[in-house]
Amino acid sequence: MTRALIPATLVTLFVVAFQLEVFSSLRFAGVVIMLVWLWPLAMGLAGFTSLALVVALVGGILFDTHAVTPFGLTAVVGLILAYATSRLAREGIGDLDSAAMWVTPLIGAVGGFAAPLLYTFGGFFALNFALWRGSLFESVVVNAIAFSILARPMTRLAKAVASFGERARR
Repeated sequence: MTRALIPATLVTLFVVAFQLEVFSSLRFAGVVIMLVWLWPLAMGLAGFTSLALVVALVGGILFDTHAVTPFGLTAVVGLILAYATSRLAREGIGDLDSAAMWVTPLIGAVGGFAAPLLYTFGGFFALNFALWRGSLFESVVVNAIAFSILARPMTRLAKAVASFGERARR
C-alpha cells in the first residue's frame, strides 16, 4: 500500500483540481457532478480499502479547503462511500473481471444516489442549512446517472494506479 500511496495521492490531487476548476463550473440540470466522491468509491470498488480511505480523506479535505462547504463533510461522505464499496469488493461484488457488466455501474449509481443525501443530511447535523439550495432530487438523479456512467472507467483507473505503485516496488 505504501508504494501505491504516492501515485494514488497524485491522482487524487488531479481529481480535486479537475473538480474545482472544471466540474464545479459545469452544471447538468443545475447540479455539479462530484468527482471527489466518485474517486474514493472507485478506489474502494477496486478492492483497495486503505488506499480508498486515504484518498477519500485527502481529497475531501483538499476540496473543503477550497470550496465553501462545511469543513470535513466532503471527506466524511467520501469515507463512507469508500468503506462501503471496499466491503463490496472484498466480497467479490463489482469485480470488473468476473462480475456482470452492469454490476459496477449499478454500484456507482447507488453511490451517486446516496452521496448527495449523505452530504445534505450531514450538513443538517452540522447546522449548515444552506446545503438545501436547489433540488435534492435533481442532485441525486444527476449524480446517480453520472456515477453509473463513470464507475467502470474510474475503477479501471484506480486499479491501474494501485498496480503502478506495486510495480514500482519490484
